[in-house]
Amino acid sequence: MAERRRRLLALSVVGIAAAALVVVGAILIAGDDSHDACQAPEAAPPAETALMPDGLSFDQIGTVTSVTKDENNVNVQAVTTKPLDEVTVLIQDAVTAAGYDPAGMDNEGDEAEVFFQAGSVAAGQARVEESDCEGRWDIDLDLLDRA
Repeated sequence: MAERRRRLLALSVVGIAAAALVVVGAILIAGDDSHDACQAPEAAPPAETALMPDGLSFDQIGTVTSVTKDENNVNVQAVTTKPLDEVTVLIQDAVTAAGYDPAGMDNEGDEAEVFFQAGSVAAGQARVEESDCEGRWDIDLDLLDRA
């Protein structure tokens, strides 16, 4: 009987150790990427930034992270650490330098939109929203491709 108890105890210890290894392995595989999301943003490659309209520069605004283009529109995604009030003016200046006309702004303190036109046609908008990362703003600029 004592021998049977020792076997059961040994099997229980082995089972608990195996369960602990499975849990530790799952944690290591899943990792904690919550901090990784707030690392320095990776700049879009030159092949993407070449898709931006002539004259449009985010050098004074922040890091362009993605640029896509379809038959009608150009989308620029970027990240900045500048204050919201400042970044909306910088976006307006940058897009105006690319030949678009400012058409208004809506700043609610925790997000903002900047609107543009080309002549009398609505030509796009920039949305600036708080990032999940402290002190960072996400920019999503959609413009009518005039090329």
